[in-house]
Amino acid sequence: MSKSKPKTNEDAESTLLLYAGIEDAFIGTIDRYGSPPIACYSKEITISLLKKNFNLSQKEAEEKLEYEYLQNNFGEATPCFLDDRS
Repeated sequence: MSKSKPKTNEDAESTLLLYAGIEDAFIGTIDRYGSPPIACYSKEITISLLKKNFNLSQKEAEEKLEYEYLQNNFGEATPCFLDDRS
């Protein structure tokens, strides 16, 4: 008798979307009434990682954050960024 793995259904509406390359900036999830949780990233850590990983200036890292992350729209799964800069 062989054991089979239980079937699972992955619901795209409830899958947590995570960005590759900025894993260290992930600070947790945000729960919203009537919507699935979304990933939350630190802006301060994200900018620091972008500067380090891509050898960018502060301004270049802020622009990369703006254009490559903040302007994404994945519907309800779109991650958010906490503005924790001083």
